[in-house]
Amino acid sequence: MANGATYGRPIGRDAELGLLASAVSGAADGALRAVAVRGDPGMGKTRLLAELADMARARGFAVHHGQATEFERDVPFGVYIAAFEPQPGDPRRDAQGALTELLLDATGPSEARRAGLDRYRLFQRARRLIEDQGAAGPVAIVLDDLHWADRSSVELTEYLLRRPPRAPLLLATAYRTAQAPAGIGRALAQLGDATVHISLAPLGEADVAALLPGADRGRRRLLYRTTRGNPLYLQVLADAGVETLTALAEAGDAATGAPERALLDVLSTELTALTPDVRQVACAAAVAGEPISLDLVASITELPEAAFDQAIDHLVGVGTVVEADACLRFRHPLVRAAAYWMAGAAWRSRAHERAAEHLRTNGGPLQLLAHHTARSARHGDVQAVRTLEAAARAALDAAPSTAVRLLRTAIRLLPDEADLALWRVQLQWALGRALGVTGELAASRQILQEVIRAPGPLRIAAVSFSSMVYRLLGDFDEAKALLTTELTRPHAPDRSTSLAQVGLAAVELMGREPAKARRTAAEAIRSLKDADDKALEAAAGTIQALAGLREGRVAHSRGETDRAAWLTDAMTDDVLAPHLEFVAPLAWVELHLGRYDDALRHLRRGLDIAYRAGRSHSVPYLLIVVSALHERQGRLPEAVTAAEEAREASRLIHSRETLAMSSILLLRPLLWRDGPRAALEHAERISGTRPRSGWWSGLATLDLALVHAEAGRPDRAMAALTGQEPADEPTTTYCLALQAVTTAAAGGAGSEADSLAESALLRATRSGLPHQLGFAHRARAKVLMLAGRSKEAAVHAARGADQFAAAGAPVEEGLTRQLAAELYAALGAAGKVQHEIGRAKSLYAAAGATWLSASLARDERRLAARAPRGRRRPAGPLSTLTTRERQIADLAVDGLTNQQIAERLYLSPKTVEAHLSRTFAKLGVQSRVTLTQHLTADARFRAERAAAGPDAGPM
Repeated sequence: MANGATYGRPIGRDAELGLLASAVSGAADGALRAVAVRGDPGMGKTRLLAELADMARARGFAVHHGQATEFERDVPFGVYIAAFEPQPGDPRRDAQGALTELLLDATGPSEARRAGLDRYRLFQRARRLIEDQGAAGPVAIVLDDLHWADRSSVELTEYLLRRPPRAPLLLATAYRTAQAPAGIGRALAQLGDATVHISLAPLGEADVAALLPGADRGRRRLLYRTTRGNPLYLQVLADAGVETLTALAEAGDAATGAPERALLDVLSTELTALTPDVRQVACAAAVAGEPISLDLVASITELPEAAFDQAIDHLVGVGTVVEADACLRFRHPLVRAAAYWMAGAAWRSRAHERAAEHLRTNGGPLQLLAHHTARSARHGDVQAVRTLEAAARAALDAAPSTAVRLLRTAIRLLPDEADLALWRVQLQWALGRALGVTGELAASRQILQEVIRAPGPLRIAAVSFSSMVYRLLGDFDEAKALLTTELTRPHAPDRSTSLAQVGLAAVELMGREPAKARRTAAEAIRSLKDADDKALEAAAGTIQALAGLREGRVAHSRGETDRAAWLTDAMTDDVLAPHLEFVAPLAWVELHLGRYDDALRHLRRGLDIAYRAGRSHSVPYLLIVVSALHERQGRLPEAVTAAEEAREASRLIHSRETLAMSSILLLRPLLWRDGPRAALEHAERISGTRPRSGWWSGLATLDLALVHAEAGRPDRAMAALTGQEPADEPTTTYCLALQAVTTAAAGGAGSEADSLAESALLRATRSGLPHQLGFAHRARAKVLMLAGRSKEAAVHAARGADQFAAAGAPVEEGLTRQLAAELYAALGAAGKVQHEIGRAKSLYAAAGATWLSASLARDERRLAARAPRGRRRPAGPLSTLTTRERQIADLAVDGLTNQQIAERLYLSPKTVEAHLSRTFAKLGVQSRVTLTQHLTADARFRAERAAAGPDAGPM
């Protein structure tokens, strides 16, 4: 430039470059590092990311650098496809192309799509591909101008930030401050110190002097006044005349400098100076998109080959177009924007039309064809509608937001002719489903209402999908009203009636009165008596099975489960797919009946069909039951993973209800694996997202109360349990058992705790289900232990452990055996103590119950010191301690705080403090130090007597 502008190392960005270097080093060492660069247009975001990419390459990273573009926002995964486009001669070409191929297949023609490319499964595969590449060395993904990215690219980025690949990864993004992509900021914040945040400010006057050393001081001050230190504006206006600069300075807002529109005018002037052919090629390249495809641009311009090549070379020569990563691009997005807008609306439309024809003739990517078709087609263009419909259906599962835009355009273009009315309804049905999957639920309901009002076979499907949308939102009353209205329509009983009845039964099933669900499902089955519709019969039978289980009618539930499972297994995948939402409740019943293999088999098949058939709304429900099954069978890490996956799947479809359900399911595995503190922190985080269904609200209450009880907060547990009545028989049994324990632990009346425990045991015995029996026996044992009746308590603990073993619930079996060890120690049965501790230790280790294992290790040391040894020691002050006082004293000597002792023994901290005060008084000590000396001396005496052998005399 005439004024000597220098553009080597970025001027005025030393601090930012230091942060980038630190991020690269961290990722090179194997850690995840995220970079978020924010700034107004022209602040140098693109330049800073280019520096970051160079740093990463110098450290041996595989760098994938993509840039979203303003005019291709409806091309799904555009920024990732650009970033992972294989480069000629790159030894990692195959690895680079794998992700591009995956994303193209996911949104390509239906016959070319791979199985199972629903959004969540697609994101999982993308993550695994990045992990595979990361196994060979660190990976950098650099995404520029993310504010222009299509929604699917933004969702994939958010997913990678929330569930980072297990590989050395640097993930950098840049976007405009005022247009931050939704969700990205929250995901970056959750990474904490792993994220480098850079907010680009304007350059200072000293930086302008360093940037323009050849300009005189007056000109530099005018440039600074005009641009307000914006680096891009400085670059573009460095050679502008004084009159132009003065006019821009006077017109520009004092806070923002020269407006972007004025800058586009300057760039347009630069393009106007080109010859007509070169200018036409620049405009055609702007229409074609980036990276610039020479064949596509040539088809738009229709220039002779020699003239076209000469024009491209000229654009490169003057710097309008630059070579980057073996591709041609405009030197800046604003240059492309200037070329696009200066072309004129009519010429642009024709250019898009020629681009679409070229892609159609040469078999170009379907989504790119749809992009150009949407920007050029006119009302009544039936061929364009077919193209847009095909592209929308291909993108529906993997990139539904793209499908929404394409379908809206297709509906707008479709001629208003009577013989095309059914086609319009089909497009509206597809649009309604796409809106539902993207989480635009209100818009989905509105479109589906139009489908419901139209005669034809899609009406009942729209009713069914609408009721599902209501359920995902937790709006069960609205779902019930919709289905009830459908059932009151005047028509002969047919499959539509049965389908609506099954849907209504499914809504009732989530409520507080399972008998209503059972009766409605029975009506549906009666209406199907003369129809050979095994799918609906299986769905209705599943509802009856779960309703029976919730009512406590276990024998009835078993019979209905047998029939529903047999019908489900006999169905082909295509027949089962439309009724996939009933696989999760079937597996839930099988889980609680102890049929774990059947439950797992049905869940695996359901997930496989859901991913393959794009039934995104079924995925969270299936994963929720997967998590519950893993937790019951003692696979705690797998339970946590499945619950987290259910949460991610719920976020993608914007389902408040399944997000709340899956969040609740994390409580128990977190409690057993990480301890009460982790479970309480999670409970606090999800306190505002309780399930809205009556059934799951009761389950949430139970799990929250359990966490409070384990954390030594019996008062909080009691408050949760008495806040609402349980919604079914099994939940009632569990709540009564837990209420008995918390009543006893809180110092309540012994008779009240006894009554509650006996009531729970009676209900569990009536059900005959081992898990309920195990829970009730364990509660009875705890109540008896707290009352000082150790011998009776040990009997119930042994029975509880056996029942949990029969139920295949290893974690809870381990908890009950740990309780039994405590009781046997009080009874002086040393051999039984070691046996129970050994069994519990093995169960915890196999389950991955880290916190429980640590707790058991402390108990083992404490109980070993209390084990009966040799000849009875003469009575002394320690003999005056009660069992509970001695138990608390032992834990205090082990170094546990009052709060930790309370958590361990299901007591309140105040109760622990009272016991310790009485212990100090009996022993005549003033501190824990002196208490430790007393107990140590006692343990030493016991050890000496044990070393003396059995001849030392009986205890």
